[in-house]
Amino acid sequence: MCSLKTMVKILLGIGALLLAAYLVFPESRPTITAIAPALLVLACPLAMLMMGGMNDEKKEKKQDPDQK
Repeated sequence: MCSLKTMVKILLGIGALLLAAYLVFPESRPTITAIAPALLVLACPLAMLMMGGMNDEKKEKKQDPDQK
């Protein structure tokens, strides 16, 4: 499950990227406005993917180098 802290960080990151893109690329504002709700809805699945990737890296570090 997603923790609240992780979801807030992901939402703030996505929001900051959307705002930056909206301000930097005025010709793409309709597209950015259209995809913004979908990206914000995907915050929890994105957080789960990111946390899963972090867990995989930790598991690899814990394995003995002799077990390869």
